[in-house]
Amino acid sequence: MVAEVYAGLSAFKAMFDLAKGLKDINDATIRNGAVIELQEQILSAQQEQATLIERIRSLETEVASFEEWDAEKRRYELKQLGPQGVSAYAVKKEAQGAEPEHWICPDCYENRHKSILQQVTRYPGAADVRLCQRCGWEIYAAGGWRPEHVGSRSASRRK
Repeated sequence: MVAEVYAGLSAFKAMFDLAKGLKDINDATIRNGAVIELQEQILSAQQEQATLIERIRSLETEVASFEEWDAEKRRYELKQLGPQGVSAYAVKKEAQGAEPEHWICPDCYENRHKSILQQVTRYPGAADVRLCQRCGWEIYAAGGWRPEHVGSRSASRRK
């Protein structure tokens, strides 16, 4: 981006030099050609400036998104969720506020998304599952996978 700024400054210097030289041109044809060239350089510089402004705006939006996610992710801590030692992110007690206790998907968390794990009971009494509706990640909090779970939403993701 710094190189683009220097290139823009060089273009403005070239335009300035060209405009300065116009006063010494007596031939109308040469002068008109120089004016057209100057106008083209001005238009090109304006387009480059608009591109840089849009890029800056995009980067500012991206930085704001990172800052927002950074503040949100500090509200959670990694804790063991299931009996198999699998972990997920739980909202910290001091950051919970009026929200109910909840867990968020560790895969989505690593991709800067907050996806609350939903409780799913498969074949009542057989398995208590926490499922991410966004990516399909799941953990059996109680019970275990059984062949009759094949029709479940995330069973097709099991390997």
